[in-house]
Amino acid sequence: MTGHIGWALGALIVLGSAQAETAVGAADHQGRQQQATAREPHREGNRSPWWKTPHPAAVELGITADQAAALDRIYSTYMEKAKPLREELNELETALDKMMRANTADVTIVERESGRIERKRAELNKMRTVMLYSLRRVLNPEQNAKFQAYLDRMDAERRKQDGDRRR
Repeated sequence: MTGHIGWALGALIVLGSAQAETAVGAADHQGRQQQATAREPHREGNRSPWWKTPHPAAVELGITADQAAALDRIYSTYMEKAKPLREELNELETALDKMMRANTADVTIVERESGRIERKRAELNKMRTVMLYSLRRVLNPEQNAKFQAYLDRMDAERRKQDGDRRR
């Protein structure tokens, strides 16, 4: 359940952005790189965060101007810290992809580099989780209850769409 809430919060923060998935092979990595590049404009502000009107969540929750400003500050701080880590993660993934394509590195080297990537990804995920919690703390108890109901609806819709895609 917590994973679903985290996913929904992330989807609401910047519509269209997504976290990279675990690397499972060179072709998968290349596909993710292309998808990340295609999504990048959304991540950097072409779409408004959920707390900015007229997004349905902001309207439903009654986000005030002061709250929106506080949410913006939290989000901007996170983005400033996360950007260099995302860039480093992308560089590490690209290097591992090249190493795997060459198919000449020792398995222990690939294991070590994969560990570096996963530690960096974990660091980003931890920062994101703290940022999401910080955003929620700006909301009052009534807004948090409404927000949770909104997230539950979004999660149910996502699960329905995922189920429809699997058929």
